[in-house]
Amino acid sequence: MGNFRNLWLAWKGARQFTGRANKDQSIVVYSEGSGYWKFLGPVVSSLIADYGREIDYVTSDINDPVLSNPPPNVRGYYVGSGSAFVYALQTLRAAVLLMTTPDLNNFHLKRSRYPVHYTYLHHSMVSTHMIYRKSAFDAFDSILCVGPHHVLETREWEKQHGLPEKELFEHGYGPLDLILEKSKNRPDLAQEKDGPPHILLAPSWGPDGILETIGEELINILMDAGYRVTIRPHPRTCHLSPEIMATLEARYSDHPHLKIDLEAESFSSLMETDLMISDWSGVAMEYAFGLEKPVLFIDVPAKTNNPDHETIAAIPFEKSYRDQVGTIHSADELLTIPSAIEYLLEDPREQAAAAAKFRNEAIFNPGTSGKNGAKIIVELADRAEPFTP
Repeated sequence: MGNFRNLWLAWKGARQFTGRANKDQSIVVYSEGSGYWKFLGPVVSSLIADYGREIDYVTSDINDPVLSNPPPNVRGYYVGSGSAFVYALQTLRAAVLLMTTPDLNNFHLKRSRYPVHYTYLHHSMVSTHMIYRKSAFDAFDSILCVGPHHVLETREWEKQHGLPEKELFEHGYGPLDLILEKSKNRPDLAQEKDGPPHILLAPSWGPDGILETIGEELINILMDAGYRVTIRPHPRTCHLSPEIMATLEARYSDHPHLKIDLEAESFSSLMETDLMISDWSGVAMEYAFGLEKPVLFIDVPAKTNNPDHETIAAIPFEKSYRDQVGTIHSADELLTIPSAIEYLLEDPREQAAAAAKFRNEAIFNPGTSGKNGAKIIVELADRAEPFTP
């Protein structure tokens, strides 16, 4: 019964959307779910506050808070992810559609039959050519780039495959800006703290991830060394490997120096810890660039969804940045991790300065990406041709 009701609500939302959104210079935002607001929200907020624009917000998540509590000037529509979603997007008439979903035209998410400008907003700082499928961005008209690496990789990919050049804009990264704002009043990183260092274990997910492979051994080493430890599993680990989480809960839930943080949208565990241990997780970039704290990377195999990524000369950003903000540690030498942690925590100010310098060179518009993104979207919408009957 619940599935039938959701289908009915999705079709109701799709019909409302197609009846209201077909306007000249209109801006439509599509979200797969509430977790993507942290990427889209800074741009949408600036579109409203700085430009007074009305936004049609289409979501596949029936529990998306934007539906129940929309910001001013935002009209929200639930369309699900099935037939109603396909209908709503393929019949769309708008100036611009802004989205964080890659693989446009590759699966069920198709371009509209009408002339809509499709803009992709990156929801990760990682490169375009290793983690993503090889044609993930080919069908977009423009891309809001996080840093120079996105521009370089995209242009090289287009040239290799004879693709027309997209419009590439210097945008930045909204979640990084939020962390930078929250960290303004943090204590001096070199300030003496009570108790042992606090370590955040925040890996990626998948069969080669830290928790899926060496998790228990690593946690035991950290606990034996006397550290305080917070485990922040990736949401996909919780979903795909519940047995791992059940084991961790059973073994450590009562331990006074270990806690498990399941609030993926919370910044508290990022703020209160001194050092992160990760593998290929994008949150390590936010930690290093936003909080300027060190990261110890366990060198497990990287996830690769594009087998042709090495045809691009550019080294993937998720590989090249690691030794700029921390150290890379072999998974076969876990017993030496405490000494590596002590080394990284020796001079927090020097570590912070190095991370900030690299961030300012590698990421566009730190602290102002939302305003920059909104300016770009307004210009794209305003130059759109009026609809013809």
